[in-house]
Amino acid sequence: KSENKMAFVMDKSFVLVLVACLPICFAAGNTSWHWEVQPGNIVSGTHSSGPTVTTLPSAKSLEECMAACAADATCQSCDFAAEWKDVSMDERATTWNCDVYEKSNCPENLCWFNEERYMCVPRNESMSVLAPGGGQCNPTMCFLRHDNYFDVVKSENCNHTAAKKSMPVPPPPPPPPIKPPLGYQPNIVFILTDDQDQKLGPNDYSYLGSLEAMPSLQKNLMQEGTMFRNFFVNTPICCPSRTEFFTGRYYHNVGPPTQEGNCMHVDTTPVAGNLTGLFGLMGQAGYNTGVFGKVTNDQGNILKLASQQNSMMYIDSPLDYNNYMGTSYWRKFDNGSFYTEEISKTDPIYSTPYQSTQIGNRSIHWLRTVAMDEKPFFAYIGPHAPHYPATPAPWYQNNTFTDLHAPMTPNYNVSSPDKTQHIRQNPPLTATAKCWEDQHMRDRWSTLLSVDEIITTWVNELRGLNLLEKTFIFYSADHGYKLGQWRVGTSKEHPYETDIHVPFLVRGPGISQGVVDHHVSGNVDLTPTILEIAAGADFIPKIMDGRSMAPFLLNSSVTIENRDERTTNWRDHFVIEYKAVGTYYNDHSSCWAPPNYDQVCGGGMPRGPAGKVGNCVESEGVGDGNCYFVDSTHSNSWRAIRIINATMNVTYIEYDPTFVFNASSIVSSELYDVSADEYQMKNLVNTTSTDALHALLDSYFHCQQSDCP
Repeated sequence: KSENKMAFVMDKSFVLVLVACLPICFAAGNTSWHWEVQPGNIVSGTHSSGPTVTTLPSAKSLEECMAACAADATCQSCDFAAEWKDVSMDERATTWNCDVYEKSNCPENLCWFNEERYMCVPRNESMSVLAPGGGQCNPTMCFLRHDNYFDVVKSENCNHTAAKKSMPVPPPPPPPPIKPPLGYQPNIVFILTDDQDQKLGPNDYSYLGSLEAMPSLQKNLMQEGTMFRNFFVNTPICCPSRTEFFTGRYYHNVGPPTQEGNCMHVDTTPVAGNLTGLFGLMGQAGYNTGVFGKVTNDQGNILKLASQQNSMMYIDSPLDYNNYMGTSYWRKFDNGSFYTEEISKTDPIYSTPYQSTQIGNRSIHWLRTVAMDEKPFFAYIGPHAPHYPATPAPWYQNNTFTDLHAPMTPNYNVSSPDKTQHIRQNPPLTATAKCWEDQHMRDRWSTLLSVDEIITTWVNELRGLNLLEKTFIFYSADHGYKLGQWRVGTSKEHPYETDIHVPFLVRGPGISQGVVDHHVSGNVDLTPTILEIAAGADFIPKIMDGRSMAPFLLNSSVTIENRDERTTNWRDHFVIEYKAVGTYYNDHSSCWAPPNYDQVCGGGMPRGPAGKVGNCVESEGVGDGNCYFVDSTHSNSWRAIRIINATMNVTYIEYDPTFVFNASSIVSSELYDVSADEYQMKNLVNTTSTDALHALLDSYFHCQQSDCP
């Protein structure tokens, strides 16, 4: 019986017959098949007939239909359904599917379905059905398909079940032996913030960027751990980057052009897998796992899927992560049960509904329950800060960073005639735009104070439990941010240092203190690294594209297999990829501000120089557009390669709205010498040969697993 609302329950006698038949029916070619009864159609629309479709009018049920398909070696799927010929909509006959409807409220009826309407309709004695619109369903019969067509039905209002043969999924191989390099399994904590840059200081680009707002991080992670200087994200936007963090796979292998997922173009389902995502794999390695905060942007779906698959043992995470004062939390427990908790707005647990405070306290509560367990623990903590709307905690509103402003960097509000079209056309930012950027800068740093408190609390709690010296704490962000650089307002999504370069810090046993590491690394390397530290290099699944940083992250006090070879052969370049998720403008989201702040700025956050603009047009000129574009499906799909070695420090970018990147589809390119041009204002592509860079980028863009650098 399926868990789906459209469940199909087989007759017990049929099950016995089919099971007895299976060794005979499916023996041809030594192929072992099994049945899947799924919500789907195999005979709808133009797919109702043809050389690969046969009918069996004598069959009186889906069970009989399946038995007939089982006996036919060429049959791939079957359906017990009828066709409805509707002649009322136009002069041509339109074919729809009439399918068996198994819901309890009309168990003997058929279900008529199209994209706009669905209903139960009575079946008459001749097993045909009267259909709306003047059409009529033909008598119900068995359809057999001899090809692999199967149309998945997404609506839960009508069941449309069909049965297909498929190869049974073989059981996974046993996990490799656990051989942690430290000789024991340490505890591991991973803190991942949202939209946190490491570029924008109070006055200019700075060494720490927004980390300057976090004194506890500087003391407990930077001074007492290692900070990476050249750590990048593969995709500078939330959902793809997070999927890359948690799966160790590049964008082109979890999203376009390989596949098109439903969360900013990527498929997040591997994140919840027991053998494909960080959480499930840590459970396989013997860890207690706890999840607190934002995981991916399809938060409700990914937490439910992880709960169903039991890949996250304990979950205590906000569902409405965009609401800093939200009250809905997804709860999942070690015994597999899960539900949605609603906390009180007026008398909440931990005295405030403020999200960062909630997840900090909830994670500490869990820590105290697992600390004395024989099993090691893995805690994931995902504050939404400093993402829009960047609402500070009530006690930090209006009284922190009051003198802070968005930095007037040399590339702030600068015209960019040699950049991609939507940036090139952006008009000069007005004083109103700058006023809101200043407020957003203060908001962002103020929200990070609450993240800093989580770090302080965790370090103190671990120390009090005598666990600090056996615990790793990793810290990073899903991408960076900019505030008016190149006339692009409050956003990410671009291949520049503000957006792709993010913090990465770690402290723990075997980690040198006060060290800055310069290896070119990125978010896809995080999961392989944690898995090697937790269970050994052999525990890293071969499906992953990233590589473990353990050979140069852990110092010489720890024995690492093939340390010298793996360190010597480490990459000096990193691929970055982005397909536009839409066309958006400077006012694409709200920004927290004190009451009546629009009066201070002379208006609300502007979409363009005129303020609110009804119709934005992406101009082909320079600086003459009517809106501030921050993303564009027309001109912001790109791939890039970041190279840092003894002789080069460059970023090379190619733009292609089709995301195919062949010789005819690439519309423009950019090349920056980041050492000589830190603010990326001088495009060198017209004065420099880029053939070798293109070839290197193209190869990286198509890599998979161990073929990736």
